Amino acid sequence: MADGTGTEAQIPGYVVAGKTGTAQKALTNGLGYSKYNYVASFIGMVPADDPQLIVAVVVDEPHPYWGGVVAAPAFRQIASYALQRLEIAP
Repeated sequence: MADGTGTEAQIPGYVVAGKTGTAQKALTNGLGYSKYNYVASFIGMVPADDPQLIVAVVVDEPHPYWGGVVAAPAFRQIASYALQRLEIAP
């Protein structure tokens, strides 16, 4: 993942594939979407050419609210730990 909105998900030595998400939350009255409350997400797999690990991170009402800023770094931390723990080579 050399460019795009998920660059913060990069793990040294591995090729990561993933998708960021940023969504407005529905209003409780059902009449549209909030201008202030969001859900940020990143789902990724690693190594990209032969996926051995898939991690989904969903954050409710973060600030800032972009998936690439909030959820992608969390993916990197979780996946880095899991790759080492599970002894998954690049």
